[in-house]
Amino acid sequence: MTEKLNWDLNEGEELLWQGRPAPRCYTFRHWLQALIGTVIFLASSFWLMVGVQLIKAQGYSWWLLPVPLMLVLGSFLVGPGQLIFARIKWEKIFYALTDQRLLVRQRMFGRKMTSYDMGEYKHYKSRKYGQRLLSLKLSFHHKAPVVLECLEHPDPLLKFLDRERTT
Repeated sequence: MTEKLNWDLNEGEELLWQGRPAPRCYTFRHWLQALIGTVIFLASSFWLMVGVQLIKAQGYSWWLLPVPLMLVLGSFLVGPGQLIFARIKWEKIFYALTDQRLLVRQRMFGRKMTSYDMGEYKHYKSRKYGQRLLSLKLSFHHKAPVVLECLEHPDPLLKFLDRERTT
């Protein structure tokens, strides 16, 4: 399940729930974009390879290379690169709910934690990925919304959030 983390809670603060995204869901949540990017990456790689061969063998101008090279780099970032970066980022994402606040750790570098006061909590919207898998977008009065991506078995968290909304 989820490993226990040191959340640096305030005195008297009680940890109610903690979790993290499901790895496959988080990595592949933009699968269609990654698929399209991968197809473009493969096609532009072939174009680049043909351009290099034309320059070497036929003596064509090197101006054949910039467009396919830019496409290769851009499509790699949109396609297979995004899957790699998402999987690396997944290892740094943790969520926790206490009786006073929502805590979110999702930094690639460093250990900075963002805290959301549950007194400012308004409501949430959910996006289902499966029977027991969903993402939550939580709204707060004076802060930008926060998205908790790809939560597995979110029922305990939803109970707390519904209880907070009614009080």
